[in-house]
Amino acid sequence: MSIIQGQVVYYPIAQAYPIFQNIQPSAPPKNIGSNISPELWGIIESSNVYTVRQHLKLFPKACCTCPPCAPQEETFSVYVGPSSAEQHEILRFDEVSDDWNRCCCKPYHPLKLEAKQHVPFPGDVDYTGGGDLNFLQANLHNDWNRLTNKNIRERAIAHKEFYSRQPTLFTVVRDDGQRCCYKCPCKCYSLCVCFECCQEGAHIYAGKTEDGEEKGRPFKENPASLIGSIIQPILGGCCIPYLLLRTGSDASEPFAKLAGPCFFGGWSEMCCDFRFNVSKPTSDRSSGDIAIITKRRPKTVTAAVTTLCCNNEMDVYSIEFKPDPSITTEQKVTVLSSQILLDYMIFNGQTEKCSQDDSAIYCHLCFCSIIGLLVPCTIVIPKQKN
Repeated sequence: MSIIQGQVVYYPIAQAYPIFQNIQPSAPPKNIGSNISPELWGIIESSNVYTVRQHLKLFPKACCTCPPCAPQEETFSVYVGPSSAEQHEILRFDEVSDDWNRCCCKPYHPLKLEAKQHVPFPGDVDYTGGGDLNFLQANLHNDWNRLTNKNIRERAIAHKEFYSRQPTLFTVVRDDGQRCCYKCPCKCYSLCVCFECCQEGAHIYAGKTEDGEEKGRPFKENPASLIGSIIQPILGGCCIPYLLLRTGSDASEPFAKLAGPCFFGGWSEMCCDFRFNVSKPTSDRSSGDIAIITKRRPKTVTAAVTTLCCNNEMDVYSIEFKPDPSITTEQKVTVLSSQILLDYMIFNGQTEKCSQDDSAIYCHLCFCSIIGLLVPCTIVIPKQKN
């Protein structure tokens, strides 16, 4: 999909991936706008199995800039298909955020994620069939070559410029965050969720949103284009990660609640899948009668070693919706957005396996959520002093 002389030209998905030829197009609602094609809206509407892969970005955005060595913006690829073995990338989420905020406050910084239709780029590999390890290794190779190989660097720049010209389908805007140099207003995401200033959340808007003085912060959003919202309740679910999901205005009743496991992260990520249940408000929180989000563990020894070497910077999730005709496409978009928000809340650098200081090395077996605060279960190895 691209824009030519002010007109939106849709990229034909079924032409690239024949597996989608039998899916009927579906016109998106008027508030969604014309950026998203009926074909893509129909694919999201009819698909129940999703895979979300975080791109590996170990190296800084640039070294000789201000701020120096700022982390790269995150990117997430969304794969869809009739089953996990027959999936193709259809969406790509690109983070937009201020370099200083990301450098000083990641992963608590203000940000927004722009969702755009994936268009196959010459030389891209289609990771059909769940090739998590191949995807990770290719990301690591490309990230290193981006710094050391001029041709790869120019290709990466061309790829980024190409996507920047594609129209934004919808935007996930985080409800502010922690800002560099303690600028106000801001939020405090690294504390117990006892007050509104500590609540995580995001709003999903159709199309592109405007930027203020700092990229990624909420600024002049149009309420008429609101698709849905995500909010962490006061007390944060007590002993589990917990979110409320809405479509429409913030005053509407939640259509779902998202409840996570009691323990997650740390070294337990190497051997355990973590399941987050998306359930109806009247159902038991563990029922998962809308969808089940699973953070996947490395499946092979090679994948585990690669994950350790990469400091677990590339997470992979699967989302499986129940075959319930009452689940709307707007609700699916909101559930998908909640999974990406979860990555920033829990897994994006906050549940590491090891840390250290002058006195000891800390091995974090797992983490738990206590009133929204992530608390590690840790083995402490004292350092021998001379």
